[in-house]
Amino acid sequence: MSLEIPDWMVADAEPLRTAARGLRDAADVVDDERAGLRRTLGQAASALGWEGQITDRADEAADPAQDGLRILQEDLRAAGGALDTLARALADHGPTLRDIQRDWDALHADRPRTEVRGDVGEQVSVIDWEEVRRQEDTLRGRTDHPKEMLRTTDRGCRDTLAQVRSSLAGLEPGSSTASFTRSQAPEGTWRIFRDHGLVNSRADETLLARIAGAQDPNAVRALLDELDQERLAGFLQRNPHVMAALATDHEPRDADDPVLSGLWEAIGELEDGQVADPHAIEGIREYWAGLSPLEQQRMRLLYPTLIGSLDGIPVEHRAAANRLLVESAIDVEQQRLAVLQAMPDNAATRQEALDALPGWYPDWLGETILEGLMGEDAQTLLHDFRLRDQEVERSLARLELYEGLTEPLERPRFADVEDAAGTVLPADARAVLLFDPRGDGRYAEWHGELDSENVGIFVPGTTTDLSNISSYVDRVQQLAEDPDTSSVTWMGIDLPNSVASDATQTRWSEDGGQALLRFVEGLGMADRTVTAVGHSAGGGIVGFADVYGMDVDRTMLVAPSGSGLGLHRPLPWPLDPWGEQPSTPDTYPRQTWDGHDRNVQRFTQTAPGDSIAVAQASEDVRWWVGLPEDWGHGDNPNSSDQFIRLETGRWTGGEHAGERLEGFDAHSHVVTPGTDAWTNIVGVITGGEVIPYREDGDWIGPDNVYDEPDYPGTDPVPVDDLESPWEQSQPEIMAPGPLDGSFGQGGEPA
Repeated sequence: MSLEIPDWMVADAEPLRTAARGLRDAADVVDDERAGLRRTLGQAASALGWEGQITDRADEAADPAQDGLRILQEDLRAAGGALDTLARALADHGPTLRDIQRDWDALHADRPRTEVRGDVGEQVSVIDWEEVRRQEDTLRGRTDHPKEMLRTTDRGCRDTLAQVRSSLAGLEPGSSTASFTRSQAPEGTWRIFRDHGLVNSRADETLLARIAGAQDPNAVRALLDELDQERLAGFLQRNPHVMAALATDHEPRDADDPVLSGLWEAIGELEDGQVADPHAIEGIREYWAGLSPLEQQRMRLLYPTLIGSLDGIPVEHRAAANRLLVESAIDVEQQRLAVLQAMPDNAATRQEALDALPGWYPDWLGETILEGLMGEDAQTLLHDFRLRDQEVERSLARLELYEGLTEPLERPRFADVEDAAGTVLPADARAVLLFDPRGDGRYAEWHGELDSENVGIFVPGTTTDLSNISSYVDRVQQLAEDPDTSSVTWMGIDLPNSVASDATQTRWSEDGGQALLRFVEGLGMADRTVTAVGHSAGGGIVGFADVYGMDVDRTMLVAPSGSGLGLHRPLPWPLDPWGEQPSTPDTYPRQTWDGHDRNVQRFTQTAPGDSIAVAQASEDVRWWVGLPEDWGHGDNPNSSDQFIRLETGRWTGGEHAGERLEGFDAHSHVVTPGTDAWTNIVGVITGGEVIPYREDGDWIGPDNVYDEPDYPGTDPVPVDDLESPWEQSQPEIMAPGPLDGSFGQGGEPA
C-alpha cells in the first residue's frame, strides 16, 4: 500500500515558472511588433500624404497581420498564465504532500509496537498493525485536499493549452511550408521559440539540408545519430517529415548497431510485422528490460516501426514510438490528400505528382507517399469523380483519426510514466500500441490506466479500417471509465473488406487468431483478468485464438462469424470423401498455447434476425451442399455447450428505449451503448452482471422469453454464477501446437 501521490505533484515548480516566463516574454515581443506595425503604417501614410478613404484601405490591408499578431499574443499569454497557475498550485500544495510522504516513510521505517504475552507468559514486543492502519488512514486523508486542488488546476491548465494549440493551428494555412511559417513570425518571438527548442535552430536547418540528400532510411538514421538524444527527440517532434523516412522501414537492420542486432537475435523472424515464434516474446521482453533507459529511448526514436509494433515491448514504450509515427502519418496523409484533390482527371504523370509534393520529400520517400495512387488501376478509378471523392473522404477520415490520436486525453491517467531518460508516456497522451497506415491499416490502442485489474480487448468486424475505426474506438474507450478496468481496441490485421467475397474465407479468422494470441502474450498480463471480445468477423478471430490456446480468462463472441471449433476442411461428397473428424477440435483446449493450464469462461450473444446466422450455420451448410475448403469459421457458438449464451434484449435508453434488438440492423446495435447487449459486454469484461438467455415452451418448439412483448425482462446475474454445460465435462486435450493454422485428425497437431 502507498499514498498514491503522482510524481508530478511533488515535483519542483521552477521549470513551469521558467516556461511561463518564456511565453510571457514572447507575448511582449509580439506586442512590440504590433505597436511597431501600427507606427510604421501611420508614419508611411503621413509621409505619403494619405488621408480619407485610401488610409482606411491601408488599415484594412493591415488588419489580417494585426489580427494574427493579436491572436498569437493572446495565446502566448494564456499559455503562460496557465503554466503560472499550475506552478503556484505546486508551490502551495507540493510541500504539504512531501511532508505527508515523509511522515508515511517514517511510520513504516519505525512502526508502532505493543507488548503482548508470549506462549510461555513472557512479554513480547510486536508491531501494532491496528495503530499502523489507523495512522495510514489519517495520512491518506491529509492528502485528499492538496491532491484534489492540484488535479483541478492541472485539468484547467491542460484545457487551456489544448485551446491554445487549436487557436495557433488556425493561424497557419494547411499547405504552409516551414519557411513560410518562419517568415510570418516576428523575429524576436522566433528567437525566443528557438532558444526554448520550440522551432528549428540554424544547426537543425543545416541538418535538414543534409538529410534531404539521404538515399535511404539507414542514411537518415546515420545523420540523426550524430545528435545527442535530448536534441534528437525534439528535432523529430519538430520535423515529422523526417520521421516519415524512418516510417518506411518496417524491418530495420543495421549490422553496425549492436543494440538493434541484439534485439533481432531475440526476435528471430517476423511475419507480417509480428514475431513468427511466440516463444520469442519472453526473450524480447527480457532483452528490452536489460537495456538502459537511454538505449531504450534511442531505439524508440530511430526504429519506431519496429518498437511500436513488437510484441513483448512494454505498453508505454510502444506508445511512445507510435506517437512519433502518428505525427509523421499526419504529414504524409496531408500530402496524399493534396495529390488526391489535385487529380480532377488522370492527366498527372507520376513524375509530375512527385514534383508537386509540398515540403521535403526525396523521390524514394515520395514514391511511398504516392503508393496506391499512381498505378494504372488506381488512375482508372480516380478518373471517376465519384470514386475519387470517396478516396478523398477516406483520407479526411484518416486525418481526423490521426489528429485525434495526438490530442490530450480528456481523462488523463493517474500519472506520467517516467524513467531515468525522462518522461516515456505523459498521463494525458493516448497509448497507441500498433500503428501501420499501409493499405487499410493496422491499429491498436490501450484505453484507461496501465495497471488496472480488468482488461478487455475488443476486436472489430468486417469492413473496419483506419478510415472508420473511430466509431469502435469511441465505444471501447467507454469501457475504461472505471479505473479498475482498461480496454484495448485491436485491429491487428487487415480485416475483410466485403461480407460476400472476403469475410467468408477462413484465413481471416486463422491469421487474425494467431496475431491476437501473440498480441495478448506480448502484453504480459498473467496477473490480470483478461477478456477478449470479438464482434462479427472479430468473433471468428477470437474463436480461433481460443482454439490455438490464447491465455485469457474470458472470451465473448458477439454476433460472431463462428467459434473456430468443428471446422471440416475435407470437402463433402461428391467432391471429396467426408472426413471422420473435423480439422479443428470440437472443444477448446484446457491448456494455453505453451502448455499451461487455463480456465476460460466463454460467452456469446446474437440478436434474433441477424443475418450473421448464415455464417454461423456454415458447417451445417457444408454438410448438405458443400462449401469451398477455405470458407467458414467453425460451429455456431449460440448452440454450442462450450458457451454461456446471453440475451441481447432491448434498448435501454434513447429514442428506441424498450424496443427489442432484432433484425438486420441489430448486427451493429449489439455493440452499441444503451442496450442490454452492451450491458452484457461491460458485465463480462468487469466481472459484473449479465442477462442470461432464456427459453420457454417444450423441446419441440422452445421460444425466447423476449418473443413475448410484455415480458418484463430477465434479471441480471453475476458472471461468476454462470457455467456452460460443457465446463464440468471438458475432455483433456492439448492446444494445437504450431501456430500455422493446420490441424490433423481429432484436433491433434498435423
